[in-house]
Amino acid sequence: MTRALIAKLIGKSLNVLSLVAPNYAAQKTLEIFAKVRKGKIEKDRILPILEEGKQNRFHCNGHEIQRYHWKGSGKKVLLLHGWESNTHRWRNLIKSLQAKDFDIHAIDAPAHGYSSGTYHYLTNYTAAATKMIEEYDIEIVVGHSMGGMAMLFAKNLKPLETVKQLVSIGAPTDFSLIVAGYQNTIGFNQRVYNLLDRLIEKEIKLNITDFSTSKFNYKNLGDLMILHDRLDPTIPLWQAERIQKNVGGELFITEGFGHSMHQKEVCQKIMEFLN
Repeated sequence: MTRALIAKLIGKSLNVLSLVAPNYAAQKTLEIFAKVRKGKIEKDRILPILEEGKQNRFHCNGHEIQRYHWKGSGKKVLLLHGWESNTHRWRNLIKSLQAKDFDIHAIDAPAHGYSSGTYHYLTNYTAAATKMIEEYDIEIVVGHSMGGMAMLFAKNLKPLETVKQLVSIGAPTDFSLIVAGYQNTIGFNQRVYNLLDRLIEKEIKLNITDFSTSKFNYKNLGDLMILHDRLDPTIPLWQAERIQKNVGGELFITEGFGHSMHQKEVCQKIMEFLN
């Protein structure tokens, strides 16, 4: 049985479940969506750059969050990776930042890397990022994909006045785009969508459509640079253009770098912006 067929069977099951147990159906739909299937680091795998920066984990919203620190005398930077990834994705940028003596901090998102958990909710990631920013007086935040969304959500919830520069890489702005992709993959119906929408609104006071980083009213956002690839197969370019149009900042468009955007040219552009 193919993965696509299994996904469609799950969607049909949720459609039926929504008729007899709507609240449970909504919770299961959210859990399937939030389950992290990749991004953990195998226990016996040694990644030198992570071992070099690895610090004690800290507690946040029921998770043990893995923290990293590469000490420098310059400005304090926080790196936030994306969905089903981990801090190791920053290895190229970390080297560029170290060369200029930045003080580098990073975390593995809940259920990613060395952090605990099975499910990833943006609210928990945002809370962990906020805790890091406030505890270490972070001046610069760089977020890739979902990390970029968490970065802007954090700035929406609190001014976080120490943060003066932000870099968003391949990040979505509209949560509805992500949910639409999920709905298309498993094929749940509008009733299930509405149940999921009500559950999310109950949890974060925003429904699926309203949760958009381009709609938030920021106080003292700081300088923003947005990087996005024209051919990004995961998050379309118009998402970055919407952020730039509604929020502001500088938009730098690459071509052929895909969604990850960890190439040397991207690192160089970030360094130019930070300097």
